[in-house]
Amino acid sequence: MQPLKQPVFNPELIKKAYSIDRDAEQAANELYYGLADEAAAAVIFFCSIEYDLDALSASLSRLFGDTPIIGCTTAGEISPAGYIQNSITGFSLPSKHFKIETRLIKNLHQFSAEKAKQLVTNMLDAVDQEAIAPLYDNSFALSLLDGMSIREEMVLNALNATLNGIPLVGGSAGDNLHFRDTQVYYQNSFHSNAAVIMLVNTHCPFRIFSDHHLALGQDKLVVTRADPFKRIVHEFNAEPAAIEYCRVTGLSLEELTPRVFALHPLAVQLGDQIYIRSIQQLNDDLSLTFFCAIDQGIVLTKMYSTGLVNHTHNSLNAITSALGKPQLVIGYDCIHRRIEMEDYDLLEPISALYCEHNVIGFSTYGEQHNELHINHTFTGVALGGCSEE
Repeated sequence: MQPLKQPVFNPELIKKAYSIDRDAEQAANELYYGLADEAAAAVIFFCSIEYDLDALSASLSRLFGDTPIIGCTTAGEISPAGYIQNSITGFSLPSKHFKIETRLIKNLHQFSAEKAKQLVTNMLDAVDQEAIAPLYDNSFALSLLDGMSIREEMVLNALNATLNGIPLVGGSAGDNLHFRDTQVYYQNSFHSNAAVIMLVNTHCPFRIFSDHHLALGQDKLVVTRADPFKRIVHEFNAEPAAIEYCRVTGLSLEELTPRVFALHPLAVQLGDQIYIRSIQQLNDDLSLTFFCAIDQGIVLTKMYSTGLVNHTHNSLNAITSALGKPQLVIGYDCIHRRIEMEDYDLLEPISALYCEHNVIGFSTYGEQHNELHINHTFTGVALGGCSEE
């Protein structure tokens, strides 16, 4: 093994770091020396599924010791250098400005409203005892969920009902579009069929956001046969789902890949709100599997882009207008947005915007906003400047 790299300490209040080293131990070492702080309240990281996760876990545990650390695997990372791939990125939150409690939820299929109430109540009580600022007006929750669990909606509904108005944002872990193995990390190991919840209390100003750049078109698809428990649509308009999807998009069956689905999204409209329903994959029986909740009887509309770069620019400028320049934006960015950026050569301008606004995050298999599990959004929390006093 090569010698460990020497520390380069970041003087900012919220430290940010990343590594593109493909060796798990070296990558963990680079992350540690970018984030190392005896006064860190917690460390949050996002990493490629391509790492040796056992080696990465062992290295992170050894390096960070007793510092609470959570994370997940991704479908791409957002770092201090912008969009990267097959890497690890993260940040640390200083205990002077943040009081934090974390919990692991195992066996998501057995999670319930009663378990959510007990878990959240315990977290709220623990934070309230040492709160830096009044609890309910100065706290938010972060979530990371196994992106292949198909349990996001149930978990989020249960958690949101007990948080009593404290906002929750998060993302579903990814695995570089393999759709086989997505993991969350809690303390000393990675877990599947699990979620990690972090409750954050701070006197720093913050702003929760969730945006998308899509608008409704004219073509409609009615879900006439579906398996909501597996998020599978068998029929649109009483026709095989894939055939009818091809009809309204002008595509052929041979063209239906995860990358193509990203460029031809669908959405459901509820009142004035539009919720994207992204397709994950085509199945052998011509059914379509979705990334989030789907049910028989809903009407999906073909969407079109209003301009991803301009919309993201405006969203980040709105955050800056509200908070001043953020010292950190924790960004949960849908993998379908990233695919759109790659296909239309937009990664460079979006990366520049993310660097300018201190975005750290990852490409998700779904974003979480309060009780909602959503797609094709840029969702997260922006943190304004914290006084040194």
